Amino acid sequence: MKLVIYNLLIVMLIPVFALRIFFKSFADSDYAKHFVNRLGYSYSNPRQTNKKTIWFHAVSLGEVIGSQPVINKLAEHFDIVITTSTPTGLRRAREIFPEEIVINYAPWDFVLFINRFLNFYKPDAILIFETEIWPSMISQAFHKNIPLYLVNGRLSEKSYKAYAISSWLFKDTLKQITYSFVQTIKHKERFLKLGIEEDCIEVVGSVKFDISDIDANPIKAAPFILGASTHPGEEKILLNAYNRLQAKQDIKLFVCPRHTERAEEIAKQAVLMGFRAKLYSDIDSEDYDVCIIDSTGLLPRFYASSLMSFVGGSLVPRGGHNLIEPAVLGSPIIIGPHTFNFEDIVQQFVNNHACIKVISEDELLAAMELFIGDLKVTKNYVHRAREVVKKNKGSTELQASYIIRQLGEKS
Repeated sequence: MKLVIYNLLIVMLIPVFALRIFFKSFADSDYAKHFVNRLGYSYSNPRQTNKKTIWFHAVSLGEVIGSQPVINKLAEHFDIVITTSTPTGLRRAREIFPEEIVINYAPWDFVLFINRFLNFYKPDAILIFETEIWPSMISQAFHKNIPLYLVNGRLSEKSYKAYAISSWLFKDTLKQITYSFVQTIKHKERFLKLGIEEDCIEVVGSVKFDISDIDANPIKAAPFILGASTHPGEEKILLNAYNRLQAKQDIKLFVCPRHTERAEEIAKQAVLMGFRAKLYSDIDSEDYDVCIIDSTGLLPRFYASSLMSFVGGSLVPRGGHNLIEPAVLGSPIIIGPHTFNFEDIVQQFVNNHACIKVISEDELLAAMELFIGDLKVTKNYVHRAREVVKKNKGSTELQASYIIRQLGEKS
């Protein structure tokens, strides 16, 4: 009965979901492309091999990037079908994964849509990445005897409270997950409170630390400070701090918004504040102060080239973004106080003096000036950040090896 109520709610919300896609497509036309995928139709044909098939769901851009190590490991043994829910996630998946891996939009979590997907691909296992708890997906896998694993699981305090409100539904759902790999003890404790059984969950760290050497051809540009994965409200703080920077005449500011459709809006904001601003796609000279990156997939190249990186979503309460990529690429890291999506990872960086946490424009400016003015301090931050990553490697092997053993390699 609980699942029936849930699916009735989904049916009622489908017009809302569709309208949301319609309006978002004005900013990013790829939202509307392959719309029928979300209804369980028109999927890319599966590979015709004798390997077993894994359905791997990574909801958006951050999850797609973070899941790369474990997907690459599993792809050595299985056929992989990746689903994502956003155009940026879909585009990035198609850029970083080989053609042999099938990539689609995920169906909405309505029982008929999910069943169409399952009947089309007939997966031998389903892997959901981090915090994607979809009751219809999980229940249908359970009733069809398809093992379902939560990999790299995390549950922030904010997400825990949200799920706890609907515990009448999620308690039964979580008990149907075959096995859960979670990043930290805190995450395990929260999942246990929601209903996962003690013998079906294990703390294994994060696969995001297993990022391999990134082929990031550095950007050819004047020295610059990078604002990475920024959200509304953060760009103004960055621009104000940059404006007060003593060395700004010799250093550019590059801003890479989390959602590139905001690039023109940010460029206009910079112009109104008195800056010479250009979109990266329009740069033909160095006659600018501020550059707004309006293309996806380039962030590693900017990390590898930057004097330092402010990692966004953290000066406003969005929960922050992953620090591991800039750490690996040698960019000194600045973050804000709102990092609840990566609380334990961030805490390791903070505890090891591997990043600078700021809470205001003044502190952001001070961090910028420190990294510009003291090369020795900057190198120490870079070194300590890489050491944090190095010490935490190994989670991919633990999770992938378990799944390989459980499924076997041949059908």
